[in-house]
Amino acid sequence: MFNPQLLLSNNSEPANIGWVCSTVPCNLGYGNRIAVSMVKKGDLTLETLSYQELEDQSNQVANLLTGYGLSMGSLLYIYLPKIIDYYPAFLGALKAGIRVCPLFSNFGPEALADRIGGNQTTAILTISSLLPRLKKALHDSLTLPIVFVLDWEADQEAPFKAYRPNLSQQSKVFNPLSVEDYTPSVLHYTSGSTGKPKGVQHVHKAVRGIQKAFLEVMKPSPDDIYWCTADPSWVVGVSYGIIAPLSLGMNLLQFEGVFNAQEWMKIIERYGVNILYSAPTVFRMMMRDETIDFSQNDFSQLKAIFSTGEPLNPEIYHWGVKNFGQKIYDVWYQTETASPQVANTPDIPVKPGSMGKAVQGIEVVIMDEQGKVCKPGIPGKLTIKAPWDSMFVAYLGREDLYNAKFKNGYYYTGDLARMDEDGYFWFLGRDDDIINTSGHLVSPIEVESCLIELAEVADVAVIGAPDALTWEKVVAFVKLAKNVEWNKKTELKFKTHVFNRVSSLAMPSDIVVIDNIPKTNSGKIMRRLLKRIYLGEDPGDIYSLEEA
Repeated sequence: MFNPQLLLSNNSEPANIGWVCSTVPCNLGYGNRIAVSMVKKGDLTLETLSYQELEDQSNQVANLLTGYGLSMGSLLYIYLPKIIDYYPAFLGALKAGIRVCPLFSNFGPEALADRIGGNQTTAILTISSLLPRLKKALHDSLTLPIVFVLDWEADQEAPFKAYRPNLSQQSKVFNPLSVEDYTPSVLHYTSGSTGKPKGVQHVHKAVRGIQKAFLEVMKPSPDDIYWCTADPSWVVGVSYGIIAPLSLGMNLLQFEGVFNAQEWMKIIERYGVNILYSAPTVFRMMMRDETIDFSQNDFSQLKAIFSTGEPLNPEIYHWGVKNFGQKIYDVWYQTETASPQVANTPDIPVKPGSMGKAVQGIEVVIMDEQGKVCKPGIPGKLTIKAPWDSMFVAYLGREDLYNAKFKNGYYYTGDLARMDEDGYFWFLGRDDDIINTSGHLVSPIEVESCLIELAEVADVAVIGAPDALTWEKVVAFVKLAKNVEWNKKTELKFKTHVFNRVSSLAMPSDIVVIDNIPKTNSGKIMRRLLKRIYLGEDPGDIYSLEEA
């Protein structure tokens, strides 16, 4: 059993996430335990941080940031790849009451500018290899934030500072700032149906809901080796790749490198991973990799596998049982929920293809268009009774958008689903235009805004289309400017432009040249019509789609 003093689910006192994840374990005698095990690229050796080292280094981060004038409510952007420095930086900022905004290391200048622009009193932690993109993103900023460059040996021109030399001069003692339950903690950005990313603000209270759901869904033991493969720039990588395991004194494992099936098999076996948490796209890639001979690997210590981000196909579930000897449990939640609200768990029979049942203490309801509860089997809008411990409290600067997500005490997720007679939920799709590719949400308007910058593009529309590997792929319909020739070179230019300016995730898998982009009388792109055209389906009554 976990030390009950590590559990905050029933604790009415406010808790600082940074304090919970490093100071509390040390105070309870866990200081010598391994907190983070980072598998290095190449030789797959380990770099580790004990809980005491995590405590000391995060205290130094807190002292560094406050020494540069950051305080309660200030914002630290972490723009780093998956490296061990991420963890003390994340917790140290929270200890000082500073909000943390993780940024995906694959983001290009445009995606960065959309997320950084407009926020005041900020600092950014990055690495020299990412600095060119960051400088482009900051080019038009009126007020430059402090930028700490992790691998510089000395400060350079303002506002750029060398991180490690300045950090080493800081005290390892810091008294975590006392926070209230609703003190802002982590700011995540997710794609919006109106194009611009939405800043989803979470609070320190979320740690209670995150812990509670982790224990209920994943049934971890204190000595488990736990590997959440998600990048820490995404909500899964923060809630269940940092907060949940560290707040319970566990050994969190992470890998610096990108997905490679052979290397992942070695890591699971070599380091005795007990709980694996990944995404359906990863399992689909493993399933299609004919070079893997699962019989040559020892997975005897692997006791549970969980999946999130996109629906888990029944074929993947059965494949997991056959090759890993373990069921793969599908888990559903969103950036806005911060922890699972619906899940398959070891306590209930799995219905392959189902999202599972509502997590204990969470009321999930399927609503119709009139806001009435649907009977079992009837599809509708997936909604959650508010509030819950890990609920987001704002869309940054968009109070109208936030309020619109709540009706009669229920949060409308934007997902469509149905519930069967046994209380299992089944995902049916999105209620908006957002594209779910490999578990990451992409705004079609963000991609359109990027492509329309090109002189060769006269008009553009972007949709999501079903894909056997990534669940949905990004498809761009392009009307070319006059005298532009469509060829492989032009196609590569379009894709590379999105890759460099937005991210690799947003890059179109397919580009279709079209004479005109179909739009409603009010100028709205008819995405449903384009999707039907792309899939070779009968477009039906075009007029009935005009306001869809």
